[in-house]
Amino acid sequence: MPTTTPPPVKSLTVESGDDILLVIHGGAGSRGKHSTPERQAQVEKDLQRALDAGYAKLEAGASAEDAVVAAIHVMEDAPEFNAGHGAALTSDGIAQMDACLMGGDGEVGAVASVHTIKNPIDAAKAVKEQTKHVLFADPRDQEIAEWGVETRDPSYFITEQRKQSLVEAQTNGDEWEKHGTIGAVARDARGHLAAATSTGGITNQMHGRVGDTPLPGCGTYANDASVAASGTGIGEAFMRTVACHQVSDRVEFAKQTPLEAASATLDDIDARHGDGGLIVVPAHGDGVIAYNSEMMNCGYKSPTADYVQG
Repeated sequence: MPTTTPPPVKSLTVESGDDILLVIHGGAGSRGKHSTPERQAQVEKDLQRALDAGYAKLEAGASAEDAVVAAIHVMEDAPEFNAGHGAALTSDGIAQMDACLMGGDGEVGAVASVHTIKNPIDAAKAVKEQTKHVLFADPRDQEIAEWGVETRDPSYFITEQRKQSLVEAQTNGDEWEKHGTIGAVARDARGHLAAATSTGGITNQMHGRVGDTPLPGCGTYANDASVAASGTGIGEAFMRTVACHQVSDRVEFAKQTPLEAASATLDDIDARHGDGGLIVVPAHGDGVIAYNSEMMNCGYKSPTADYVQG
């Protein structure tokens, strides 16, 4: 059976030693026909705002969980990204959002198919901290109210750009939505790790489809003995490879570097007809951004570095 050479993995090393560190992503894929210099500049501005918000938490001595939630908040509120306000629309024209928050101690919370929660990462945090469960799909209004998270009318999440994308997908044939899923990984002053990911899924996805983002080990994973990782790209391939957990296992058990682990995992994703990117912060040492797609919106901040790429 013929084999193909996987696409090259592009990477950035985030030099940080064992200091506090925050790494974020805002999606990976191709530029797309709607990309403009102005839109790219806005993406970079919002990535920087997210880094500043999350890193301020780390500098103040807050937990890695608090830092990644703060960074995700900024990006969920920015319409450039496929999460929260500006989420991709399903085949029936609604925003159907997923999110996950996981700490390196193994505690995790996630939600799938939420329609009214302003910041889905808040709901994931509530599941983690207020319930004995891990994942809620389409939680009831009563549960959402008990969690104390902020809600909006479903129309809040729908932007003109996303409506246009849906019309194009339904008129010209489906395309994978490769832009915008957001994520953050952090290491705090105590060496504790956390990962968070939030998404609106895929433009024109079938009602009820759930991707890798809210599934611990697939699109989101943290383990204080190895790494915190968050992914973006073709969710089905990330699920089939259990991508973020695979990175962790490669680091913890195969003794690979975070870059080696992320690169090998992306090759596995490519073999399952996917592409995308991974951000990785290890328990000790430098972080990594790696992707096998055309581009990746990302950034990082440490005591010695501050960088965004839109």
